[in-house]
Amino acid sequence: MIYSIIKKNALLWMLHGMVLSLLLAVPMSGKAASQTTVSAAEEESIIHIVPHVEERVRAVLAQGGFAYPPPASLSFLVFKEERILEVWLHNEKGAHFLKSYPVLGMSGYAGPKQRQGDLQVPEGLYHIVWLNPHSDFHLSMKLDYPNEFDRRKAEEENRSHLGGDIFIHGGTSSVGCIAMGDAAIEELFVMTLMAGSGPAEVIVAPYDFRRQPAPSHPELLPRWLPELYQQIATRLAAYPMTEY
Repeated sequence: MIYSIIKKNALLWMLHGMVLSLLLAVPMSGKAASQTTVSAAEEESIIHIVPHVEERVRAVLAQGGFAYPPPASLSFLVFKEERILEVWLHNEKGAHFLKSYPVLGMSGYAGPKQRQGDLQVPEGLYHIVWLNPHSDFHLSMKLDYPNEFDRRKAEEENRSHLGGDIFIHGGTSSVGCIAMGDAAIEELFVMTLMAGSGPAEVIVAPYDFRRQPAPSHPELLPRWLPELYQQIATRLAAYPMTEY
């Protein structure tokens, strides 16, 4: 038996510009950023999830004391130095840690992405804005890089060609993206799709600022880096420290 996504979640993602097709029932192909179209008549069964993936996600949620599908919104905390992605669920009682996954591929080094081709994984406060079930990397979830902060700082410095197409995806190779492996991206993709409040938050930091203060000395380059790191540190403060 194949399970269909409920209509309200499908429409919610479509309202955010994400048009989705078959998930995990057939081998994935096509470019990481390629789009798929569906008719209005297909809204109630846009996504299909094969049972073994759904059962894995059910087990992950059950271990955290949550029902499936998750009624809460999601956050992903990504730490470059630790090479960890943490999954958190939010409800009326606050943020709840669900699971951590190892990051298998992440190009570049500590520091934000500033231009196309610098191979950097962005750092900052992002959201997932598109889900791609036809990725070259099995499945992929696109971040909204460059966000408003990235664009504003680039304009102040007269920088252009900021790059884009930054994804959390399967596989192990990375060119500015966050590679999680195929099994992990299946779970992350389904949790993101089925969560009850739409696009997931993604916080990307050079390291876990909950364990060691964010650098703030004025000699940091670029000059706006302390401002960015303070934003990230402030947001991370809403999440209790976890054990890796």
